[in-house]
Amino acid sequence: MSRSNRFLRSRTGCLQCRKKHNKCDEQQPSCSFCALRDLECKYSSGIKWVRPKEPIPTRHKPRYKDTHQAIEQNMLGQPSALFAETYFESNEDRSAWEYYISLVSSNVPAVDGPDNPYRQLSIPALSSPILLETIVCISTEHMLNFGLTSIDRAAKRQQRMLRTLGQNLLSIDAQAACDAGTIVANNKHEREALLTAVVLQGIVVAQTADGVLEPHVKCASWLMQALGYFDEIPQNPIARMTVQRFGMVDVMLAISRQRRPYAPRKFILNQPEVNRWDATEPSFHKMTGCPQPLMCFLVRIAHLACDVSDGLETNTDESAILNEAFQLDTELRAWGSRYNGIPPARCERPPLDILTECFYWTAHLLLARRVFRDQTCSPRVQHLVHVCFGLMDHLSTGCGPDSSLPQPFYLAAREAVSSEDRVWVRQKHESMTAYYREQQRNSAMELIEQIWETTDKLRECSDSSWSRGIELSIVDSYVQALDRGSCFFIF
Repeated sequence: MSRSNRFLRSRTGCLQCRKKHNKCDEQQPSCSFCALRDLECKYSSGIKWVRPKEPIPTRHKPRYKDTHQAIEQNMLGQPSALFAETYFESNEDRSAWEYYISLVSSNVPAVDGPDNPYRQLSIPALSSPILLETIVCISTEHMLNFGLTSIDRAAKRQQRMLRTLGQNLLSIDAQAACDAGTIVANNKHEREALLTAVVLQGIVVAQTADGVLEPHVKCASWLMQALGYFDEIPQNPIARMTVQRFGMVDVMLAISRQRRPYAPRKFILNQPEVNRWDATEPSFHKMTGCPQPLMCFLVRIAHLACDVSDGLETNTDESAILNEAFQLDTELRAWGSRYNGIPPARCERPPLDILTECFYWTAHLLLARRVFRDQTCSPRVQHLVHVCFGLMDHLSTGCGPDSSLPQPFYLAAREAVSSEDRVWVRQKHESMTAYYREQQRNSAMELIEQIWETTDKLRECSDSSWSRGIELSIVDSYVQALDRGSCFFIF
């Protein structure tokens, strides 16, 4: 073998390659060096290269292929020992940072790529304690769900992150910020970092079984107002990513809780004519899986649903609300005129486009259930449910954009009536949960099972169409109370 073709020295590869001072390509279960020579390929225990006893169905492969090379160069071209000593409290923190770059950051957006701002965030995080601790915490929670670290270590890192987050929030003079309207320029970068850290708490929460996102979104809304980002979206890629993620999380959390979004209606991202955010890389569409104009429809549906709910409680005339709902329905259909609800043939359409159509029909489902108040068993609702299920069935687990599928999936799943549909929902849930390991998916499924059980009991008790309508309206009120009191959220 010529010198140019020889492997370089490896410090993190298999034991055989390390013994021979070769650079291991780290293939599993056997690297190329060992496979070529019929050697037993083993890895030492450790966070990054642990070899599980059983195969784990996971997306532990970066969708963007150059991330390992970036880590090998330490992103800044520094020697390994100096790099760890300069930026990290321990080698474990450095390993978590590298794990975030190569694995976690590729799973957060709907579409990964070289411009992925979640990965780009790793560099400014080296000079920002709040961002670095957030990244390390996100990474550690992810590793914990795959059995790659301990509960004790994950708890300590989360406590450290929350402590730093609290200290940064306390450092803001809230009254001065409210009077000024925006944060002074010399503190803006620090406040942007704080906003990013707060918004990214949703990723931490999704990984845990008992995390709560609501306070973080409220805090992020206040910071958005203080920074002036409701009126103008920043051009900096990372700050823009933060604002985009806040906008999507805000509306989806509002829909999950059956309340209004925290962002004001004038929020620039909520204006459908401002669709340049889908034409600017990285686009809102690629980051969230939902085109920005479609998100604007979801915002309007969330407000209309609350208008209907408030009107029912106060016996208000619904005619104006219904007129607005019919207008919204017409505009939504015009926007999605190319979608026919027919599941595509295998490999006929890109997964991102299928995911977009899932969001589109979920918007129609929400409009039917929460604004027009159709019952679950109505033909229109069941048709929309089957359209959603047919599309979702064509998003194979681990395809990439399916990481943004939980919200449409669990919203449609609660409307399943037949035993066949419910079996499919459970199987799809188990497949996605086994792959992504986000603990709050289980909480979402537990709520769905509870809704199914309650709906079935009341349906069995109803012996007339009149009483059935009364009972089902009680179910809707009961489900609304469950939604408003729940804590879980996945996005």
